[in-house]
Amino acid sequence: MSNELLRWRKGATSDEWFQLAKLAKTTVGYLDQIAYGNRRASPEKASAIETATHSFHRQAPVLKESLVFAAPRNSAA
Repeated sequence: MSNELLRWRKGATSDEWFQLAKLAKTTVGYLDQIAYGNRRASPEKASAIETATHSFHRQAPVLKESLVFAAPRNSAA
């Protein structure tokens, strides 16, 4: 499973990942669940994550659509 949030996470420092969670008003654990495909973000949370990623300039921001419409990791094809 690969999505934009996982790409972002792999390019971020631990502090940046923590700051992203704080800005998106969620936890690091919940971001990990979304990034690794175990959960899908609600439209509201996806929007908050997208907005939060715009605060960091080392990486391209995450698009909310990639989080809302991402296929779950364990889905049957």
